[in-house]
Amino acid sequence: MKNIWDVVASSFGKVGPTYWNDFGQYLVEFSNIKSGSEVLDIGIGRGSSLFPTATKVGVTGHVVGIDNSQVMVSETQKEIFEKKLSNVEVLHMNADFLEFNNEKFDNVINGFGFGYIYLGKNGFKEIMRVLKPGGKASFSIWGVQEDQKWFSNIIEKYIKSEKGNNINYKFDTIDDVMKILKEARFKNIEIEEVNTSIVYNSKDEWWNEMNNNAVRGIIDCIEKMGEGIFAEFKKDVFEGLSKYKTTEGFSFNMPVIYASGMKL
Repeated sequence: MKNIWDVVASSFGKVGPTYWNDFGQYLVEFSNIKSGSEVLDIGIGRGSSLFPTATKVGVTGHVVGIDNSQVMVSETQKEIFEKKLSNVEVLHMNADFLEFNNEKFDNVINGFGFGYIYLGKNGFKEIMRVLKPGGKASFSIWGVQEDQKWFSNIIEKYIKSEKGNNINYKFDTIDDVMKILKEARFKNIEIEEVNTSIVYNSKDEWWNEMNNNAVRGIIDCIEKMGEGIFAEFKKDVFEGLSKYKTTEGFSFNMPVIYASGMKL
């Protein structure tokens, strides 16, 4: 099975509103990264937090970005060359097995990969291992997405979720995240939630952006069910979008939780 992030890598974050860059910039500011720091960015995507971090650490610092999508790494590497950055490197690597020495980084940051890390084989142990004593790990995490439930309901109509033995892991509230970070033995934990309004100019812009992020995997799955079913699915989606029409465009509230903890 092809990695969905490999499929969308070339256009990820480049279609529709620029909220990935906004969220990445906010995560970097929230992380309080200092000039001259050694920083690890886990799950770089197309560099929404990587490039602001490079600016923060300056020429005396260094940023290493990793991603489990080789294509995402390659595309981001092209941008590093274009920007002529000498304090950044990107590597194809799995967050479960960080190929770095112990206590290497002042900061570890991760944008929207909290669930992958939490449910991974090594959880937060690897992050703790590579952090220096006094180092900080920071995360951006989707809060409860009330404005996306209509879409989930439509998807459920076409792709039935498996019931029964599935454990419902929750990490979309401040309380959830606080509990998880405490269990991972982070100290001096700080958490805040920020509500952000994301506006699309049209239904087509929203649809195009969904085809260039992780939702693409779901769309492709339904498309394989046949032309008629896919047409019905798209019709349902476009009708559902109408609810979010405003004078500015199609507006969605997308809350994001920002959390950090220290290794003491």
